[in-house]
Amino acid sequence: MSDQKTSKVKIEIYTSPTCPYCPAALRMLQKAVGIYKEAIEVTEVSVASPGGQELAALYEVQATPTIVINGTVKFRGPPPSESRLFEEIEQYLDKEIVKKTSKRRKARRQEIDMMYG
Repeated sequence: MSDQKTSKVKIEIYTSPTCPYCPAALRMLQKAVGIYKEAIEVTEVSVASPGGQELAALYEVQATPTIVINGTVKFRGPPPSESRLFEEIEQYLDKEIVKKTSKRRKARRQEIDMMYG
């Protein structure tokens, strides 16, 4: 990836209605929207629809969920940890945006620690 960062990260998640992992991956991306706000744009693409099948063919989607960030497939199959997903998203964000969102991300981390800790 180039050194130039974008202020808006485009994320596509390819899902299937029968996928047991897709709901968890979608929830993680919804949390990411809550943290990064307008800096990211998330689009769900169902591979069960004709249009979704065409788009999935472009990225050679063979497992769901598949998460594509700024046109690059980053995750296939069972979703990564939230931390890993957020780290990947932050690689595409301007440092100022990451700095602004660090408090929201820390609060989210504390919430998770309280739930599972």
